[in-house]
Amino acid sequence: MTKEEINKRIFELENDEEIINFVKERLDELEINSEEKTVGQNYTDSFQDYISQKIHYKAADKLGDKECPDLVYDDMTPYINLIKAIRNNSWYNALTLITTIFFVVYKYLPNTDFGFGRYMIYSSHIGRKLSIKTISEEKVAFCSEKAGLAHNLFKFLGIDSELVCGAKDGQFHSYNFIYPKGYGNEPMVLFDPSYFVNFKNGNDISSYGFYKAFTREDYESLKSGIPMKIDLTKTEDTYRKLYGFNGFLDDYVFEPQDTTYVYGLENAKNYIESNSNLRK
Repeated sequence: MTKEEINKRIFELENDEEIINFVKERLDELEINSEEKTVGQNYTDSFQDYISQKIHYKAADKLGDKECPDLVYDDMTPYINLIKAIRNNSWYNALTLITTIFFVVYKYLPNTDFGFGRYMIYSSHIGRKLSIKTISEEKVAFCSEKAGLAHNLFKFLGIDSELVCGAKDGQFHSYNFIYPKGYGNEPMVLFDPSYFVNFKNGNDISSYGFYKAFTREDYESLKSGIPMKIDLTKTEDTYRKLYGFNGFLDDYVFEPQDTTYVYGLENAKNYIESNSNLRK
C-alpha cells in the first residue's frame, strides 16, 4: 500500500475490530516484503527497512562475550494506538504526525530505570528473542527501543524512515531520520523520539516532538562524520505557527537546547573518545 492509500484507509475505519484487522493486514504486508538481516549496535550505522520478525535487531551492546538478544516488535498495541491518535486529531498533517508519534512511543515505552533493570532483562534473554512488550511492561526502554519503534510506526504509515546508530552530546545514541518526500529528497528530518521540546509559561508546559529539518548540505555533512550542533529556531517557529492558533503559545517561552548529534558508529566512537580526552 502507498502512503496515500494507507492514509485513506485509516480514516475509513469505523470501529476497533476494523482497526485491528487493518493493522494485521498492514503488518503482514510489511513482514512478507522483509528480508533476514542483522542490524543495530555494532552492526549498522543506519537501517531503512521495516524491523520485521526476520530482522535480528540488536538494541544494546554485547553482554560480556554474549550477543545481545534479538529485540522483536511483536505487539500490535502501538500501531493500534497510532491509528486511534491520528483519527482523534481534528486536523492532521506530516508535522502534527511528528508529535503524534512521539507521544505514542512515549506512552508505550516509559522508562523508570537507570540501566540495571534493562541489563538484567537483556541478560535473561540471551539465546532467545526479547519482545518489545516486555520492555514496555518493565518500563526499561532506552533510545534504541524507542527509535526502533518510531521507525516501524513511520514505515507502517508508508513514510520513508531511517534508524540511525550514532551519538548525542558525547554518548552513544539512536535516533531517526524521516523523509516526507522520499529517501534522498529534502527535507531530511532528524526526529528523536527520546526527547521533546517544551514551551513554558510559568508552571504550564506544552511539549512537542523533537525534530530538526536538514538541508541536503547539512545532512551530507552529518553523514560524513562531522558532529552537528542543532539549532531549533525553525522548529520553534514552525510549532508556533502550527499550534499557536487563537494566541496559544504567545505567552509561552521556548526552551532552547544545546545539543550535538553524530551519525554512524565509527563516527560516534571517535566523537566520544575526542570528548573524553578533552575532559581529562
